Amino acid sequence: MRRTLLPLAAATAALSATLLACGSTDEGASECTPGPELTVGGEDDLKFDAESYETEAGCIEVTYVNNGSIAHTLLVRDKPGFKLSMGREDVGNVELPAGTYELYCDVAGHEAAGMVADLVVS
Repeated sequence: MRRTLLPLAAATAALSATLLACGSTDEGASECTPGPELTVGGEDDLKFDAESYETEAGCIEVTYVNNGSIAHTLLVRDKPGFKLSMGREDVGNVELPAGTYELYCDVAGHEAAGMVADLVVS
């Protein structure tokens, strides 16, 4: 029995290290190689630090920074598997082709209060 658990423990440790290295997501980190970078800030007034963001298409490395003290999340509408959460900062990768996307916070009441922004990917 001990021999059976050792490979399982090693595989679990390797998976955990991979997920931590790539940032936080609901269903696992994106396996893309980061290219363009995007920084988004969350504010205490339940807004992002901009109404619109722009970046290039590809595997985008997103840094989510808390500019206040209230915890927030960052999701891309209709892009399952990508979710950043923060106390202070979180980083993750998301593959996006050219288009316009909506960023939002899914903490109860935050989206309804206006915590949404456009993301234009060219």
